[in-house]
Amino acid sequence: MRGKLIDFLWSIGYDATILCLLPINLMLVPVFRRRYDPHSVLHISYMIHVPYHTVQILRQQGVKADFLAIGANNMWDRADYHLTNMRWPFVSALRDMIFFWRVMARYEVIHSHFMISLSPTFWDFRLLKRLGRRLIIHFRGCEARDRERNMALNPSMNICQECDYRPRICETRASIHKRALVRRIADAILVTTPDLLDFWPDATILSFFVPPDLEMHDPSAKTNNDNTVTIVHATNHPGIEGTASVERTIESLQKEGYPLRWIFLKGATHDAVLEAFAHADLSIGKMKMGTYANAQVESMALGTPAITHVREEFMSQELRESGFVLTNLDELKDTLRRLLEDPTLLAEKTEKARSSILRLHDNDKLADRLFEIYGWRAVET
Repeated sequence: MRGKLIDFLWSIGYDATILCLLPINLMLVPVFRRRYDPHSVLHISYMIHVPYHTVQILRQQGVKADFLAIGANNMWDRADYHLTNMRWPFVSALRDMIFFWRVMARYEVIHSHFMISLSPTFWDFRLLKRLGRRLIIHFRGCEARDRERNMALNPSMNICQECDYRPRICETRASIHKRALVRRIADAILVTTPDLLDFWPDATILSFFVPPDLEMHDPSAKTNNDNTVTIVHATNHPGIEGTASVERTIESLQKEGYPLRWIFLKGATHDAVLEAFAHADLSIGKMKMGTYANAQVESMALGTPAITHVREEFMSQELRESGFVLTNLDELKDTLRRLLEDPTLLAEKTEKARSSILRLHDNDKLADRLFEIYGWRAVET
């Protein structure tokens, strides 16, 4: 309780300082309105690997792209700019205002992942709109969802049923306030997976990039010196993944004598997860969401077939013929039994995994699509 009170008082101090600085900020708007670098974009997010890799890919396309990380994360530490709250709120507010005018205002496009900005009040985004900058809001997960709607639309199986976020991201006052602001100020709203259209029907789908390092990966070095099949599952939120059900299925097959090795990674670094995927026979994840996500793309790019669940309305022939092992929690045991009893099935999926995901997630095509969303017809390389 004391920690929450301190956070509340800190926020009041920060917001009061920003309010006092508002006249100065408004006076600077006409001075900086035309001072930006054409074909430039600043990605803002938590400190995670996805926007970092996106920026590397955009740079390969000849774009001035940078990544601003907000807050700390023990599992990732690479960004072009990194801001965390300082002890004194007025000092933090002054630092953020200086950063805004020296750095953020220089970009033509601001691409925010997870609705992240310098402040929950979006004061920086409001100023960016006054400057005429293009603002892209990119929903990537639970911050976009409405739990009640999801439970009503997909009562038999959905990601919200055993949600273990505390508090639930979708229900916090800050998230509700931010979503209302997004509808008013965003120039474009993106979602990473088609299931999020249930909550943002007018959004544009922009799927996952393959991390550039994995584009160059050679899975031919994968070896298996015994008959044991290793399955890797990586998540920090087992409740939304259906982890308990998956574990029960694995244990049941192990008791029946099937040679299965189960590796469950929670709180692991991104590099550790990739290392586990690279040496596994299978990965499994996103069994309740209705479609696959970033970890499954990475697993497949490393040549390891990913077991996942895709709702029928999101299914395609290309997915059916890919290296994905498509099933659901009710049929998982039978699916695994078939793979274990017929090694040629697993071999076929392994053979297809990398090539099929690179077709499904072509970085050049995704970058071109993103340039269209940014309002850029072409980028000089």
